[in-house]
Parts: sequence; C-alpha cells; structure tokens
Amino acid sequence: MYMASTRIIRPLSTMLVVLISLATAGVACSNETDTTLTSQQESIQKYLEGSHQPRLIPEAELGSSLDDQPQYYTQWGLDIFRYISTMYAEGRDSLPVAENGDILSITYTAYIFTGNAPSIANMYATNDSASIEQLQQAGLNTEYEWTTDPYEFMLGNGDVLNSLDIALEGCHKGDSVEVYLTFEGGYGNNYIGKVPSKSSVVWFITINDIKK
Repeated sequence: MYMASTRIIRPLSTMLVVLISLATAGVACSNETDTTLTSQQESIQKYLEGSHQPRLIPEAELGSSLDDQPQYYTQWGLDIFRYISTMYAEGRDSLPVAENGDILSITYTAYIFTGNAPSIANMYATNDSASIEQLQQAGLNTEYEWTTDPYEFMLGNGDVLNSLDIALEGCHKGDSVEVYLTFEGGYGNNYIGKVPSKSSVVWFITINDIKK
C-alpha cells in the first residue's frame, strides 16, 4: 500500500485513457476459484452488510425486510455490487433514467477497496472538487493540473469499464451511486498507475445529468 505522504494521484486525463483502454476487459461471471477473487467477493459483501453506513441487505432479501425503505445493494454475477443512496429521494421516479445510448455527465471519486471505508490514501482518480481539496489539505502531490469538469460519456458505448456501464444503467439523474468491483470487474491482472494488479476498487459517482 502506498503511504499518503508519497502518493501521487493520476490526473483525470490519464485515468480516462485508462478507462477507455480497459473498457473491453469484460466482467467475469464464472465460478472463479482464484483465492484473491473469492476473498474480494467476500470482503465486499461483508463490508456492505456489516460496517457500511448504513448497513445494507442484498436485494434478494427485500421481500423479508420489515423496513419501509430498506437500504440494499444490487449484485451482478460475483464481481459488481451497487448501492444507490438516493433510492428513496423525493421526486426521483420523475427524473430521467439512464439507458444505453444516453450521454451521462458524472462527478466521481475512485478508490482501491481494502475492505474498509475508503480513505484518501487509497484514492486514485477524481474530478470532484471536495476530493481534490482533501488531497491538497493532506499535503499530497498536486503538481498536475486537475480538472473539476464533469465527465461525459455514452452509456454502453465502451467509453468506461463495462462493469460501470452495467451498474449505472437504470440509475436516475441526481443519483449518488457506489459501485464496488472485484479485480475481475475492474482492471483484471493489469497494473494501472497506483492501482496494483488484481485490485478491488470502488467508485463513488454522482449522476449530474442524463441526455437522451
């Protein structure tokens, strides 16, 4: 793990190139027996159902929940886990829904996931002004020119990781989304910048706009 005092965060432009180059990596849905993969799957589920605030239940358990507005996560295969914190926001159902072919405008921060709440030491990509300010206040390297411009891309067009396309489809404008990925859902065996090979990652995404 890289120490906060020496960690250099990659600029947005570099990370977007990474996303595009890896967008065809695919999402594994097989009974992968790799120890690292199994450990990451269990770690994500344990975190979401344990120390995550609020604690979540799997979507499959919604029918047995006594809560009027249960907080839950959705899972695709063994590698993609999504939580929408704005699921019960007033007026959400009247807002545009993300579909393949739509242009999404997002603000995001991405971290290496270690099984605990994300920390600034594990941040590796962001266009969020609050996250950039955290980096600066922590005294991290800010020699690169940062941009806080929202990132726009076409959903389902291969502009981002396939797993992010999957997780964001069906979300609404204004949603705050957390997407947890095993290494198979992320960058696979590739070593990308400050993201080691076979790393589990998490993306915190706000959908600013959806253009049909």
